[in-house]
Amino acid sequence: MLVEEKEPITIGVEIECYTILIGEKRISRSVLLPREKSSEGGERFTIDKSIGSEYVTKPFENITEALYAIDKGLGKYSDPSNSCNALPLPIGGWNDRFAGAHFHIGFKEKGLGKEEALSLANYIHDHIPFLIAVSSNSPVWRRRITEYSSNRMLRVGGEYCIPVVKGGLNQNHYREMNLNPENKHKPSTLEIRVCDSNIPPYICTVMTILRILASAWRNGKKPCNSLTHETYLQSRVEAAQRGVNAKLYWNGKPVMVDEYLRLLTLSYEDEASVLDLPKDVAEVFSLLEKGWNNAEAIRHAAIESRIRLGRGWEKNMAVKMASAMETLLNGGSLKNYHRSLGLESLPD
Repeated sequence: MLVEEKEPITIGVEIECYTILIGEKRISRSVLLPREKSSEGGERFTIDKSIGSEYVTKPFENITEALYAIDKGLGKYSDPSNSCNALPLPIGGWNDRFAGAHFHIGFKEKGLGKEEALSLANYIHDHIPFLIAVSSNSPVWRRRITEYSSNRMLRVGGEYCIPVVKGGLNQNHYREMNLNPENKHKPSTLEIRVCDSNIPPYICTVMTILRILASAWRNGKKPCNSLTHETYLQSRVEAAQRGVNAKLYWNGKPVMVDEYLRLLTLSYEDEASVLDLPKDVAEVFSLLEKGWNNAEAIRHAAIESRIRLGRGWEKNMAVKMASAMETLLNGGSLKNYHRSLGLESLPD
């Protein structure tokens, strides 16, 4: 199949968010909207009927631009003039509803045709467990700290992110990948729905992985990983349960997430080497190699709060996460984000 050679590949994302009510020290599904309309072309602030608030980015060609814009966009919710004294919380779960990050890939002007979307979906398909592991960010479910990294995928993945077989792409909105048709805001895209909602550095890490895969696909590289459907489904569950410490598969051989990342970047070295990554995204990749992601951060911080405060742990976490989000959205580093969560030492 001939693939578009000239148009740049773009990736946008819809980020569903909980809301931290700062004065009440409570995490809720209250709708939060910026006071002023956005002046940034392409971004939107919408209402999600399940979770509350949803931030929709414009499509990006560049990861550095994406991180800056997403930080700035989410920061618009926390305008000091906003009387509700609240912050967006991009996390996969907390109460009894889940929040996702839905990525849209296409060519800048023309989007993706049906055959192109099917071809790209087949190319990405066997890496979906890896994407779930990296982006897992819902260790809390119904206000309980669990051992699982993505309760969202474990509990509702079969309903809202229905697994597809290779070659089975269609326009069913609730499949893990679908051909998302053109609308007044964008051309047709391949939508990937498996990722938990997450903080900007992790959103942009997933975006980086998808850009590497999409670029390799366009460059005509052979797929580097192939799984049977049975192994694929097993890996999907393992990734949701154990997150960044999951045992995945590379051409039938069991590998941990750090080794998977090494094999992926080695296979597509040309595509990975040309990316100029922001410092925080590079740090996320370093943390992934050490068995750490945001699900680990939230779980460790929550357990520490529960040990210290017992039943008051949830209010304490609301305070800590509000501080951590303010740190990020005001230009703070990922290291300072972790400090705001009370995590002074991370894996070496």
